Amino acid sequence: MVTRRAVITGLGILAPNGKGKDEYWDALIHGQSGIGRITFFDPSFLSTQIAGEVKDFDPCDYFDPKLVKRTARYTHLSIAAAKMAVADSGINLSKENKDRCGVCFGTTVGAENDIYERQHKKFLEFGPNAVGRLTAPELTPHVTTGYICSALKITGPNSTLSSGCSTGLDVVNSGYKMIKRGEADVVIAGSSDAPILPFPMSTLCTLGILSKRNKEPEKASRPYDKDRDGMVLSEGGASIVIEELNHALNRGADIYGEIVSFASTCEAQEVVQTDNSGQALVCALEQALVAGRIIKEEIDYICAHGNAIPGYDVAETNAFKTFFGDRAYKIPVSSIKSMTGQSFAAGGGFQVVATFLSLKNGIIPPTINLDVSDPLCDLDYVPHHARYFPIDTALINSHSVGGTHAVLVLRRYQ
Repeated sequence: MVTRRAVITGLGILAPNGKGKDEYWDALIHGQSGIGRITFFDPSFLSTQIAGEVKDFDPCDYFDPKLVKRTARYTHLSIAAAKMAVADSGINLSKENKDRCGVCFGTTVGAENDIYERQHKKFLEFGPNAVGRLTAPELTPHVTTGYICSALKITGPNSTLSSGCSTGLDVVNSGYKMIKRGEADVVIAGSSDAPILPFPMSTLCTLGILSKRNKEPEKASRPYDKDRDGMVLSEGGASIVIEELNHALNRGADIYGEIVSFASTCEAQEVVQTDNSGQALVCALEQALVAGRIIKEEIDYICAHGNAIPGYDVAETNAFKTFFGDRAYKIPVSSIKSMTGQSFAAGGGFQVVATFLSLKNGIIPPTINLDVSDPLCDLDYVPHHARYFPIDTALINSHSVGGTHAVLVLRRYQ
């Protein structure tokens, strides 16, 4: 049986600290935050008035202007990221067998979007006849995948996932499996969220998990720091092109790296609690390494979830120490959320793009704002400054509401 390998040939990204892989990567390695005061609406009624917004983004540059007005921002971010990834890969989709190309995109709060808020307001004020005729499709998360298939003329397997903050890794796994099982030769995988709206912000403020460092927005996201006071919400979109190895080689593609394995587990307890032992993450780490036939000593770098919620940072640290033992102190670990904030589904995508660029360039992005480490978070979290470091095998982990832990293992292509 021929083993099919899945490699990455294209990257697309719209993040609060950079649009496009070059701008994004430059911001990451120079420790530039994308967090600021909210401009999409007047946030003065909220206890948290800061977030990570994607600046200077015109969806008409990527999407039919006739459709822009009736579609949601998370759809715009998805389509732009997908088109960026395809352009970066250099693949000519018009010459591909479209039935052998697939799409898998994901979102967390896609249906609670700007279209919903506007149309619901009309409904409350003027009744059902005031609601736009084409509003219904925009409340369905899968509509974004449909738009991407339509824009790229892809007719193969397609799906939409929604698994909270783990979505960005789950879509990569879905695309990886399409390639491995022979269902597709090319897959566009990605995720997006645009939750910086009055109601979603209000719910998170009420839950009490957002930082209130309103006067210092760029310093608000502080994973592992003893003075952290919660996460910072953000928005964005990320996408990658996954190809079967021989397909990529035959067209002379530039390869960023290879997908090795994936695993997912759940804490199975109260959905808004975190198990500080990190045991579910330990299980996911074990399963991912076994699936990839990798030993612990091969892991050179961890791109961690690190969302700056105090309990989670401790749980994550405990999991790494339990699983890797003394070697945990020798593995560089960093959280790019210190610069990008927490973008729900897009957050995992941000990590994936960043990690493939780390593999390609041999540079680890820093954890900024880590001034004094929490004594319970005592690993090498690469504070303040990027680090030149040769990486062959990297690990990404993410955590989602409901206690889900996802682990993705990537490798530099050789």
